[in-house]
Formats: sequence, structure tokens, C-alpha cells
Amino acid sequence: MTTLSLRLPDEVHARLVAVAEAEHISLNAALVQAAEQWIAQRARQAVFTAAVDKVFEEDAALFRRLADT
Repeated sequence: MTTLSLRLPDEVHARLVAVAEAEHISLNAALVQAAEQWIAQRARQAVFTAAVDKVFEEDAALFRRLADT
């Protein structure tokens, strides 16, 4: 496990503490969950972007014809 020092604005820290307390978890657990969710969101976004790029690549001629109408 890695130990990390993190500088946060006071307001962000206060909001994180409030959320952690409301969820009955430690500040560390709240930050780990936030990081995991951020990573998962980026992975989903990459999959979506790749799928859209594939559609535009495979159907480029169709999109050109639609643009010409």
C-alpha cells in the first residue's frame, strides 16, 4: 500500500470530511472510493469514445451523404 500526501483546499477538505462522516466512513475510505470512481468513469469514457470513433470510421460515407443533404 502506498502512503500519499495530498494538498487540498480547505473547502474541499471540509466537504470531504462532511461526506465521510455522513457515510460513516473514514476520510481515507472516502478518498479511495472517489479515486476508484474517477478511474472507472475514465475507463467508461474511453470505451464510449472508442465506440463512437469506430462508428464514425465505419460509416464515414453515410455521414458524408447525410451532411450533403
